[in-house]
Amino acid sequence: MTTRATLLAFLALTACGDAADAPEAVAPETATVAPDAAPATAAPERVYTGTLQDGDDTLVSGEFLDPYEVIAREGQWIRAQVLSGDFDPYLMVLSPTGDQTEVDDSAAGNTSMTKAVLEATEAGKWTIVVTSFAPGETGDYELTFDVLDTRPDDADEGQQVMEPEPPAEPPTDV
Repeated sequence: MTTRATLLAFLALTACGDAADAPEAVAPETATVAPDAAPATAAPERVYTGTLQDGDDTLVSGEFLDPYEVIAREGQWIRAQVLSGDFDPYLMVLSPTGDQTEVDDSAAGNTSMTKAVLEATEAGKWTIVVTSFAPGETGDYELTFDVLDTRPDDADEGQQVMEPEPPAEPPTDV
């Protein structure tokens, strides 16, 4: 099963149970910007501290995860950043219909911070998932996120994970 399918199945399962059944460590936090509201300014920046630890739900591949929810209107910008001195953070952002963006800044050599900045392509409840790059990593983290009405200056800083390019064709003998 792919990471995306696993995460979507996890989110669907947690949404089906009643609140008493949901593990406290993965209860999503929800920002207060309603998708049909038209505020003059976007929601203020949110800062959460958390811990990836034994007992948290995991992806099939073994990474612990903590989901957070934020409501955004189409065209707004979602900016999320995770800092950790304990593990290599990794972000996944899921749209209301399940489209997934994965973000890992380790390609630039940064293993203590990852940042996602993306435009909401649809209105509704988005899920920001804090996880780690490698299975079994644990530790404390700080998640900061906000929803903005205009494109932020740092919109190009969140580095998207991309499929590796295919190897170049070997030269043919002439």
